[in-house]
Amino acid sequence: MTMALTNKEIVAAKAKEKPYKLTDGNGLYLYVATSGSKTWRANFIVGGKQKTATFGQYPEISLAAARQLNADRKVSQAQAPKCPTFREVAEEWLPIKQAQLDNEKHKLQYESTLREYVYPFIGHLPINDIKRTKLVEVVKNISHISETAHRVAGRIRMVFDYAQDCGLIDMHAAADLTRVLAPVKSTPMLCIKPEEAPALFAAIETYNEPITRLALKLVAHTFVRTTELRGMQWDEVNFKDRVWVIPEGRMKKRIPHVVPLTDQSIAILRELQEYTSASGIVVESPQKPGTTVSENTMLFALYRLGYRGKMTVHGFRALASTVLNHETQFDADVIERQLSHQEKDDVRASYNRAQYLPQRRELMKWWSNWIESQYKL
Repeated sequence: MTMALTNKEIVAAKAKEKPYKLTDGNGLYLYVATSGSKTWRANFIVGGKQKTATFGQYPEISLAAARQLNADRKVSQAQAPKCPTFREVAEEWLPIKQAQLDNEKHKLQYESTLREYVYPFIGHLPINDIKRTKLVEVVKNISHISETAHRVAGRIRMVFDYAQDCGLIDMHAAADLTRVLAPVKSTPMLCIKPEEAPALFAAIETYNEPITRLALKLVAHTFVRTTELRGMQWDEVNFKDRVWVIPEGRMKKRIPHVVPLTDQSIAILRELQEYTSASGIVVESPQKPGTTVSENTMLFALYRLGYRGKMTVHGFRALASTVLNHETQFDADVIERQLSHQEKDDVRASYNRAQYLPQRRELMKWWSNWIESQYKL
């Protein structure tokens, strides 16, 4: 057992070729430098890391005063609030993030991926003690499921960003975690070739459930995303101005999107009114009145028409992009704006929601006419 220091030992301590220390107890020791100066210090552990406190030099700080300062330090350390764990921070952040999502499946995925792939490894650790090497280990553990690993890395970073914004940490090591992973190999959405369009549109006309058939025709003419069409409300449609304005809450990039309506699109909408005008929902489920068609209704309809493995609902966007880019003289920016693809500048994106509208009206008219021409081939 280490004996406590005495004043006699402290006075007798002389400088040596290398600095050394005289231990007192409870982590307190006297550090004797090569110059002969004597400094009171104490080592202690916080969150698994060794820290050092410095109390001043002897004889200005006496042995008794150094012991009291060390005792005060221990009391203060014991009373200091502990930093919350990663899981505690994540569970505080999750409802905030989930409130920004419209898709229930995505809300569940945020929670389930953290619970399955992250909490078992770092959920119990104070968030200010988690090192980069540990985070890298977490995402590399699931690198064999590449897309999920990339999503998990992004969600870990968002939790750390939230902790930083709340003042729990000054900085963190979760940025750019995806760079330790191989890039995700993107697989293009299944889409028919333009020359196969006549057969597809002819097949759609044979589908016997009218709301689904009309929904497929409308998504073909507007080439919006499935979620955007499924959530379509009658009060978003302005027949007088011939536009459909999709609110920002349903758009992937959280920016309102203007869809010019052609004669063909308006005719489809007028026909849909015969089935769903009593509801605020344009593509109301025929099985569950008051709700929109399910996520897979249109996709499964394509399957029943013989297009499994050949075409998806999202494929209408790819078809429109291919034809418009290769068979027309429309500016690429006009096409991209109508596809509502990502605009890197958020301010510009907000301004651009109605940009090129005259050109986009002409583009949509051309596209609807192209679809109509396929019925005659």
